[in-house]
Amino acid sequence: MSTNSILELALLGLLRQKPQSGYDLRKTFATTAMRHFSDSPGSIYPALRRLEARDWIAAEPQAGNDSENRRGRQVFHLTAAGTAVLVEWLGRPVTREDILWRMPEMMLRFAFMDTNVPRSTAIRFLGEFEQALGAYVAELRIDLDRMSSKMSINTGLLAFQSGIEGFEAQLSWARHARASLAEEAR
Repeated sequence: MSTNSILELALLGLLRQKPQSGYDLRKTFATTAMRHFSDSPGSIYPALRRLEARDWIAAEPQAGNDSENRRGRQVFHLTAAGTAVLVEWLGRPVTREDILWRMPEMMLRFAFMDTNVPRSTAIRFLGEFEQALGAYVAELRIDLDRMSSKMSINTGLLAFQSGIEGFEAQLSWARHARASLAEEAR
């Protein structure tokens, strides 16, 4: 599954929510918190074609009269195979590498969990996220202490501290989110 781009996985998640045209998907990327994805037709449509070629999505002509659908717009929806790929991605364990290199992907995975996997999967995800992030923050704090003892305060040290505090805020959020979901599951 490592050959799938985050854009392709985001498209699967959005199409799982509801069938949409390429234009609708582009609007979502342009007007929501997902705007860090390119809404360029040169990104979206090739990704949709790759997903269609893998039989993870299927396209149908958009409903409407001929004058409304002059461009031959299609509405894409997830297939059973596409749903299986999405669910597998959402259920993957959280690793140290995810924390180090794929934080935006982790949040995207979490955002799509609600209607696609059991609540227990989201709670497990948050527990793994919390454990991996907590271990990483502890390592960073040790590095900061070691660095602070050897040098005076400088902008590099302060920037490093800012990064740690950002991770600590994410860790605090994960603890709260897991507790909230666990409480609701009772």
